[in-house]
This record gives sequence, structure tokens and C-alpha cells, in this order.
Amino acid sequence: MIKVILLITGGAIGTVCRYGLSVSVQRTVLNSFPLGILSVNVTGSFLIGLCWSIAEACNMSLNARLFLFTGIFGGFTTFSSFALDTFALLKMGDYKMAVLNILANNVLGLLAVAMGWFLGKNLMTLIK
Repeated sequence: MIKVILLITGGAIGTVCRYGLSVSVQRTVLNSFPLGILSVNVTGSFLIGLCWSIAEACNMSLNARLFLFTGIFGGFTTFSSFALDTFALLKMGDYKMAVLNILANNVLGLLAVAMGWFLGKNLMTLIK
């Protein structure tokens, strides 16, 4: 039962954070490119990489990992929102923006995970 509570709590936190960041970023953009979800995906990818390296170095408990990675980050980054935005661009006939969205989310997301992981690993080496 504790695992379910950790997932629900973490998921709620992540979802509220995703909504706040996505909406605030998208309001600053005056075109149809879904920069709000892209910023969520890249930020979430960086943070998950950073926290992953720290979790490894600190031997984070399984419950803490469940809360953080599956709960918070699972609620924060959403592939389904990315897929919906991409499909909407395709439906509007904006194929260039759809391809750009696919490439940007995947390439920047992978780079952000790697950067976060390396930063966390180096920070933990400095701390120890």
C-alpha cells in the first residue's frame, strides 16, 4: 500500500509541475510549435539523469526511487502529450513542425539525460 501512496503523491506533484511549466512556456510562444511540452520533456530528461546518478551514488532506497522516478518524473514528463502535439501538427498539415517536434524531443531529451547524469556523477565525486 505504501508504494501506491508514493506513486499517487509523486504523480500528483509531477503533474502539477508539468502543467505549470508547460503553460508558462507556451504562453511566451506566439506560434503553433509545442515548446511547452518540449521544455517539460527536456527539463525532465535532464533532471531524471541528474537524479539517477545521485540515486546510484547515495544508494537511494527503492521506495524513494519509486516516488521520484516513477511518481514525480512519470507525472512530469509525458510521452502522450508529446504524441498528441505531434499528431495535431500532422493533422493541421504542418509536417515540418511535426518532424521538428519529433527530432527535438528525442535528441534533446537523450542529450539532457546524459548531461544530467554526468553532472550528477561529477557532483557526487566532488562531494565524496
